Amino acid sequence: MDKAHNATEGGILLTIRDLARYFILSKKRILKAVDGVSFSIRWGETFGIVGESGCGKSTLGRTVIGLYEPSRGCVEFDGTSVHERKTKRAAAEFSRRMQMIFQDPYTSLNPRMKVNDIIAEGIDNHHMAKNRRERNRMVAELLYSVGLDEDHANRYPHEFSGGQRQRIGVARALSVNPDFIIADEPISALDVSIQAQVVNLLKSLQAKRHLTYMFIAHDLSMVRYISDRIGVMYLGGIVELADSEALFKRPLHPYSIALLSSIPIPDPKEENRRRRIELPGSVQSPINLEEGCRFYQRCVRASEICKHQTPLLTEPLPGHFAACHNLAPPQGLP
Repeated sequence: MDKAHNATEGGILLTIRDLARYFILSKKRILKAVDGVSFSIRWGETFGIVGESGCGKSTLGRTVIGLYEPSRGCVEFDGTSVHERKTKRAAAEFSRRMQMIFQDPYTSLNPRMKVNDIIAEGIDNHHMAKNRRERNRMVAELLYSVGLDEDHANRYPHEFSGGQRQRIGVARALSVNPDFIIADEPISALDVSIQAQVVNLLKSLQAKRHLTYMFIAHDLSMVRYISDRIGVMYLGGIVELADSEALFKRPLHPYSIALLSSIPIPDPKEENRRRRIELPGSVQSPINLEEGCRFYQRCVRASEICKHQTPLLTEPLPGHFAACHNLAPPQGLP
């Protein structure tokens, strides 16, 4: 299928249904890293995933791409199950179409390989170059596309800054001409001054190559800037999902409201006037979670039902979903 056509039509590229990923620590201890997550991603959009450290964002991304087997549920990519057994040819085509940009550019690149070979690994595996000359040309074009030049091809990763290494990671992901890229906290290990450059690069590449992203991060401002829609995660589940601007202008879930209230405002006067929401306690352990709302112990609007019944993701506003028994009325931040 033509990527540009599908992006224009807004068709569904990825569908996640009731996805769970558990880790069995012992006979009596189960860590529920991802538990009952469902959403879809359209062709050509950027779907942001935000939440505190340990909420299951990265585990979700790794399960979607097939690095982890799901404990429950399914992931469908362009109508085909990600985790079902595939022929060798189908598995190779899937690995070409879905790629990942990893969090740490200092550990995700093989220090013993030159940049040329790091980027060309996918090209070699998928037999995309007829000869060495074409391979080198393709690598040079990829380097130019991420703001580097062909002279960098013969260097090793340790010779580059963090921002440059992440650009190499982006070029590696692009090398096989994918449709869908999972960016797993791609800017968290970078200096603030470099983060915007990498995000702008991703936006530019998306427009040129008709890419679809799942962008995982805890930096809310960056997620808002790059994402079309955003899912807010808490302890392995999606608690709110909406268009980016709708979520920031009128969050509905108590956790989302508290999370968004922590974003600094550039205007000092406005920053001093507004009220930040301090959540009591800390995130509970994801091990042996009981029934009920996982935000119950920290929620200012918790009631008895929250303690015993897990809230479902409902749609109180068109296209705006939230999982809460006592939703806030549609409004801006307090």
